[in-house]
Order: sequence, then C-alpha cells, then structure tokens
Amino acid sequence: MEFTISYPGSFGEILQGKVKDKDLLLSCPVDIYTKVKVFECNNIQKKYNNKKSADLLRNVLELWDYGQYYNTIDIEINSKIPYGKGLASSTADLCGVYYCLLKMFNKEFNEAELMEQCIKIEPTDSIIFKEMTLFDYKKGLYKKQMGEYIPYNILAFEGNKVVDTVEFNSKKLPTLSDVDDLIPILEEAIREKNLEKLAYVSTESIIRNQKRLHYDFLEQIIDIKDKTHGLGIMGAHSGNVLGIIYEDKEKLNYAKELAQNITNCKVYSVNTLNSIEI
Repeated sequence: MEFTISYPGSFGEILQGKVKDKDLLLSCPVDIYTKVKVFECNNIQKKYNNKKSADLLRNVLELWDYGQYYNTIDIEINSKIPYGKGLASSTADLCGVYYCLLKMFNKEFNEAELMEQCIKIEPTDSIIFKEMTLFDYKKGLYKKQMGEYIPYNILAFEGNKVVDTVEFNSKKLPTLSDVDDLIPILEEAIREKNLEKLAYVSTESIIRNQKRLHYDFLEQIIDIKDKTHGLGIMGAHSGNVLGIIYEDKEKLNYAKELAQNITNCKVYSVNTLNSIEI
C-alpha cells in the first residue's frame, strides 16, 4: 500500500514581524512542489535521509496509537523546492507526509493536529492552512484566518547561501520589527484583493527586518523593481531569496531581461496559487 501527495512551497513571507508582542507571519503557496510518497516496506532505507519527515511520521503514528507501524513504513521525497532558501521546503515535506498518512489510515484532516505536529519539528510556514493565515509560527498559540489566497506573479532572485530554519531560529537574533501598523493595510489588501496594498506590506516587512537577516542584493532588486514598475518586493525572513511582485507578466518578463546583469543570484519566476489542492 502506498500513497503520494504533491504539496506546494511558499515564497518567503508577505508579513513577518511582531504584532502586539507576538512573533507572527503570513505567506502564500506558490507553484513549486514537493512530491511525497509514503509506502509499506520491509526494507526501510529512504526515510532516514529525511529526518524531519521521519520524525513527523513517528510522532503522528504514536499520536494515533499506530506506533507499531513505524518500522514498516518508508518515505520517499522528490522535491523541486530549493532547500534552505525560504521557500518552505521542509513545511511542504511535512504536510505531504501528514496527508499521505491521512489516506493510509483513513483519517479525517485535523488542522490543529497538523499545526501542532509541524511545530514540534521546527518553526512552520503558514501554508499548512487552506487560507491566508496570520500565525504564531514558533508555538502555534495564535492564528487568524485572513481570507482567500490571492494570485500574483513573482520574479525570484535566489542567493547562494543556505539557511537552516531550526538553526537560524535558535540563534540569538535581533527581535523582529513591530508591524502592528501594517495589519490594517494587510486586512484591506486581502479583503479587496488589492496587490498594491499587499506589496506595500511585504516590502515594508522585509526592509524593516534587514537588521535580523541582511540581503546584500536588496538594493539591486529594488532598482529593478523601480525601473520595471513592479508593485513591491517580498523576501524570506529566514532564507536567501527576494522577489519582485507583478500583476502584469509582460513587466515581469522585461524585468527578467534586466536581471541578467545580476551575477550573484539565480533568477526565475513563480506564481502564487488560489488554493492548496490535495
């Protein structure tokens, strides 16, 4: 018996910061996927290459009182999501394992359960939710559903460095910047499906937190955004990827031509998703 799930990553965060003294984030899924297969096997080998996913497998099976099956279930992951860049590769893998287990054991989806199990492994991206959700990504003590996911285009600039989420968040870092003033604008953006307002929030969010994670190529990206009339920028707050938000694909394609002069980044485009389909 085997089950396979494709699950999307995200592109950094629309918002990450301190809201009423809580460290919160909000992000959207994008069209880069991990493919996760969970299957019965007598010769377990592959899951040990994916420690986080193997840990989630063990924890969920024990939670469901199926711990005896741990040594007969393997995991195979084929991911197109760049690792350590801020595109939620680990969160996507964990969600893929969880949804496969739901099918294998004929269980009903439980949002609170998925959230709790992911956070046990590492700080977790908000693409575990079916809608845009403002989320306490470290402890899961706060979440607020904000509305449907919004489609838009991103020209991505992926740097060379790799950032391990667990290691990064365990460091002594400068505190996240306050973003209380951005919440009303974010709420309006989601309610009105207004990309200009959304891009304003994401731009402010990444710029305010440069003290915490500095991007050497930020000014180059802002320059390209200004020259091509991009709506704003977006970035990973624990990763190494920045992007320019576009509503118009022609502008994005023009920006991609200009971006050939940037030698320290991999440049490609991604699209956000209307929803996460399982």
